[in-house]
Amino acid sequence: MVSEEWIANLNTEFRAAGIDQRRRPWEAIRRYSEEFNTSVDMSSDVAKKIFKWFEAHSKPGVHQVGSLYEAVYFYDSQFWVVSIPITYGTVQLNALDCLHEMPEGIKQEMMADHRQAWDYAIYWADCLDYGMGIDDLRKTQGLNEFGAQLLMSADQELRAATSILSQHRPDPRAILNCRMALEIFFKSYVSLRTGLSENEAKAIGHNLNKGLDRFIEASGLNDWERTRDLLKVFPEIHQRYKEQDITFQRLWDGYSFAHSVGAVIIREFTDRNTLEQVMTSNKAN
Repeated sequence: MVSEEWIANLNTEFRAAGIDQRRRPWEAIRRYSEEFNTSVDMSSDVAKKIFKWFEAHSKPGVHQVGSLYEAVYFYDSQFWVVSIPITYGTVQLNALDCLHEMPEGIKQEMMADHRQAWDYAIYWADCLDYGMGIDDLRKTQGLNEFGAQLLMSADQELRAATSILSQHRPDPRAILNCRMALEIFFKSYVSLRTGLSENEAKAIGHNLNKGLDRFIEASGLNDWERTRDLLKVFPEIHQRYKEQDITFQRLWDGYSFAHSVGAVIIREFTDRNTLEQVMTSNKAN
């Protein structure tokens, strides 16, 4: 177990080096991992003790830095926020810890169902890759300018949908944000991968079937053909002026579809691939 003396000595070093108080617990976890040659789970007693010590020895509220990225996950007829924390250095994240609002009893029920547990693990990997990778791509030089512009626009639509679905009473109109996110993600991928002019983007227009065609053609991911029926979840573009009437399950189908395409883009153009680790782990069990 980590000693208070070890943390205090490290804090003295951090103070002398001018390390910001927000970074100190994360840097301490990284140092602990290096010095003792062990990975540190964020739900472990070591991590909890480090955070508690720095919280007691820092300006009040300074460690409440929020999340790097938030998405939602649908389970038991409710949308639950999946919160990806801001991290520094090498840390080990626990997928269930990211469901802050979900009671432990419901988490246990979800994980007792192997199929449901597997579905969540895959989705969590998408959230982790997307949340960290979109930040990477925002800083990446040399990307196709139009493709990068489209990607950030799609990201805004996806986050708007997340914000709506995170509310106590989710608004069905979030399906329109999901639709726009998916449409723009398709165009962004094609543009980043093979180039896409604005005129070509206009030719695809709001036709999601055309967008999926171009996405499959550019990526070579022919398995995505089986997702075509999911496009029926989304209203036609002219219906955006009408009241939206859609079940939470169908909302989730549309949201998770758009989110998964965004995750594909991230893995294609960054070195983020938590999904591969999750898949490998499952095969080993």
